Amino acid sequence: MAEDKKKIELGDYVEVAERIAEVRNSLYPEGSFQPAVAERPYSIETIDGQAYVIVVAAFYRTPEDKMPGIGMAWEQVPGKTPYTRGSELQNAETSAWGRALVAALAADTKRGVASADEVRARTAVAAAQLPPADFARTELLRLMNQLGKSAKEATAKFAERTNGGDLRTTTDAAAIERLIAEYRGDAA
Repeated sequence: MAEDKKKIELGDYVEVAERIAEVRNSLYPEGSFQPAVAERPYSIETIDGQAYVIVVAAFYRTPEDKMPGIGMAWEQVPGKTPYTRGSELQNAETSAWGRALVAALAADTKRGVASADEVRARTAVAAAQLPPADFARTELLRLMNQLGKSAKEATAKFAERTNGGDLRTTTDAAAIERLIAEYRGDAA
């Protein structure tokens, strides 16, 4: 019974490894994770007498990405459970990577990490700084997330609508916008 309850509670959670695979296989095959500050990939801080390892990670969609997604995470040192003790840094890093993907609007998440206001603000900044096709891809992914659909589905539908076009590499923002309009029409 407790195991069933645990499955229900975690049912909507998307594992970081799954998020990474989806992003690499569909939208950003050149994407990379890097420390937000190369000289300091992690730090150990004491807060209220408790030590924490803190990781701040960046997800770059492309090698030229000027606005990577930034994710932060911390873990108590030593970890509180047998599963976290001894792997605090790795756990914090994995969490920071997952949050960086979400911050870059590059990964589906059934549970929101940011508020709607934060997403709208991030999207407005992205519109001003990303190339049109990159911005359109970001908008498409955000819409797919809202509709509970996968980026893989959008990639396949784009290829179908453009006679084999590749959503990951196209510079045709108008074609992506047509797909967005199609999904919005389906959702109405």
